[in-house]
Amino acid sequence: MSKKSATSHNLGENFAKMFNIQYLDEKNEKKFCWQTSWGLTTRSIGVMIMVHGDDKGLVLPPKVAKVQVVIIPVVFKDTEEKLINKAKELEELLTKAGIKAKVDDRANYSPGWKYSHWELKGVPLRLELGPKDLEKQEVRAVVRHNGSKFQLQWGTLAEKVGFISVHL
Repeated sequence: MSKKSATSHNLGENFAKMFNIQYLDEKNEKKFCWQTSWGLTTRSIGVMIMVHGDDKGLVLPPKVAKVQVVIIPVVFKDTEEKLINKAKELEELLTKAGIKAKVDDRANYSPGWKYSHWELKGVPLRLELGPKDLEKQEVRAVVRHNGSKFQLQWGTLAEKVGFISVHL
């Protein structure tokens, strides 16, 4: 298996001559440039997905993930406003701690659909917030790469999520 994940080409003087790209050498004489071309191709993206993926989609390390933590409110009839407000408060708390967090409060999708959506995108950590979590002042955390689940208290959320993100 080749270790190349990008392309490289020795172009020589062909393009320099075609586009008249010249420089002055140490003798103050005009010379054509000798060029190479290096490129990151779609093959590189495919390799990244194969290496950082599973049957559910991408599995991204927190350092490269655009969204490191997604917060999904599990809304019931009379708890929607409280849950969404608390989710946004937790998002702000995490963001202030330097964690790239996002609340998915779209009303037109079920929580299960959202779980699958964010798993497919490779978000390293999902936080679920339901009515019982409001009462207990905690969230359910689900780690993307291994599916482990555990509860996190709001009071130590930023600290614990920061620790988890570093050690994933």
